[in-house]
Amino acid sequence: MKNTLSFLLNDIKDKGNYREIRYIRPVCSTTVIHEGKKYLNLCSNSYLSLHLHPAVIEAASSAVSLYGTGSCSSRSVSGSIDIYKKLETDMARYKGYKRGLIFPTGYMANIGIISTIPGEDDVIFSDELNHSSLIDAMRLSYAKKVIYRHRDTVDLERKLKKYFPSRGKAFVITESIFSMDGDVAPLKEIMELKKEYGFFAIVDDAHGTGIFGRKGSGVEEYCRVRGFADIHMATFGKAMGSFGAFVLSEPIVIEYLINRARTFMYTTALPPAALAAAQASLDLVRTDLSFKDQLWSNIDHMRSGLIDAGFDLKDSIGPIIPIVVGKDSDAVKMQKMLMAQGFFLQAIRPPTVPSGTSRLRLTVVRDFTRRQMDDSIEAIIAAGKKMKLI
Repeated sequence: MKNTLSFLLNDIKDKGNYREIRYIRPVCSTTVIHEGKKYLNLCSNSYLSLHLHPAVIEAASSAVSLYGTGSCSSRSVSGSIDIYKKLETDMARYKGYKRGLIFPTGYMANIGIISTIPGEDDVIFSDELNHSSLIDAMRLSYAKKVIYRHRDTVDLERKLKKYFPSRGKAFVITESIFSMDGDVAPLKEIMELKKEYGFFAIVDDAHGTGIFGRKGSGVEEYCRVRGFADIHMATFGKAMGSFGAFVLSEPIVIEYLINRARTFMYTTALPPAALAAAQASLDLVRTDLSFKDQLWSNIDHMRSGLIDAGFDLKDSIGPIIPIVVGKDSDAVKMQKMLMAQGFFLQAIRPPTVPSGTSRLRLTVVRDFTRRQMDDSIEAIIAAGKKMKLI
């Protein structure tokens, strides 16, 4: 086995796609220490900087004192501590759904939904750039899979006409904000197709929750189709600054997942601290829109600076800013340039993104100061010029 793995790893290295873990220690919500050097973190998903908010930390600490460090069982046995009930109810109301169910991770939630709900007579229609958790979930489903071009509802409709099942159900699956491109799914157009063709919509709002829409409830609110999906998934590990994920739907769907979703049934429940932190974050974003508003102010500043310098940020509109470099080795080279100047970020390469589209994936957070953003923009412009991107 060692020889086989060594050969495969060398092949990964030769292609410029070798990954190494970089261990860090947070100094504050925007800064980390890596190997003794301080860096501005340009790749955090804690968009609202809530993971170090005093109220969130206090809630997590209090939960540990009251409940202990672990849930000590699966949800189906004795792991469903009472914190779950309020958080599931509050998330459903926040997003316009009837009932919620918390899973340990977004990956496990998507696996649980898609390997459980669509059956062998059904057809899944999936955006070609959907997250790997959705792709892996489809691999575990008995349903037929049809891929449509990225955000292309004309292609989706063409394939609905051609492959719509004669006796089974059809499911259209999409992310709301695509995690590597930062662009928005055409949810309103998908809703119109849903009315016409009668398929079931599954939406992954992991990167939209807490950020998009007037009240910050997510991309469905932003697109004015709040509550339209048949199954809605999102996470606590991005803007909410905690850990875990949740599924929202009709009560009958939630009940079925409780009884049949293996990634819900056969794993230990989330620790109390993560649940309490998620509840505290939800309470903050529901009652204080300044968290979201400050983030969007920072997004506008960072994006304007890069666009004015000539960077093509594609169709991204939120805190995820892709700077497509192209070759894998060039993305790594640009990453190292910026790391040398004190900016912590990662080169994103295949298989995470399609071949030839390796990139730097920058993320903007609420706690960035104007000085930190201006320094970042200046450094990225200088590196971009050296790489002949602008």
